[in-house]
Amino acid sequence: MYTTATEAIAARRDFTLGEVAVAFREGRVELSGPCSGPDAVELEPTVEALREHVRLDDDGRYRPLSGARTMPGGWRVSLPGNLTEAAIEAVYPQALLHQEQAAQGTLRVVPFDEVVARQLGRYRVAGELDDEGRERARDVLCGRCVRTPVWADATASEGAIPCPEPCSVMVALCREATLWQKEPPEPAESDASVAFADFPEPGNELREAYLALTPAGAGRG
Repeated sequence: MYTTATEAIAARRDFTLGEVAVAFREGRVELSGPCSGPDAVELEPTVEALREHVRLDDDGRYRPLSGARTMPGGWRVSLPGNLTEAAIEAVYPQALLHQEQAAQGTLRVVPFDEVVARQLGRYRVAGELDDEGRERARDVLCGRCVRTPVWADATASEGAIPCPEPCSVMVALCREATLWQKEPPEPAESDASVAFADFPEPGNELREAYLALTPAGAGRG
């Protein structure tokens, strides 16, 4: 049976969602980020403080993809138990809703082509990326995200967060990949100072990972 975080919350049963551990303690709920040991930083006990804390990664870069495995580590926050769902929503927007819809069989899955067809202007070109390029983009981006891309026919395991449609970050990556397919750039060393979604910038970790997966000479000639 598909077990959801909402069911665990109702039963006050400890669980892990993505990179966050959730534990119930005498009327309160404690959320802990990755690598949170005894010396973890205690955040201000508000949902807003939690939301602000997870906006940046450990290198101080903005996190445009909430599910990316770039969440800062070494923190915890204790909140009133009735704020559990709000806290999870602050960390992983719509995760609880999508889990519930998947469990009920009502999750609307939107394929890549449908999402791209809605785009206007510069992002419309993302639809020209070939199948191999799309697969590389999924490997690079979805492989760094806690959500399972059911829009790409992946199967969400019990307790996972299903992703029903390609996110804006995926569309942006595929746009750049379409241009790289036509005129392959030179690879560069990965640079942690480059913004997560600054795909045109040499050193961007996803750019370099994508280029590393691209067969030599692809798109040339």
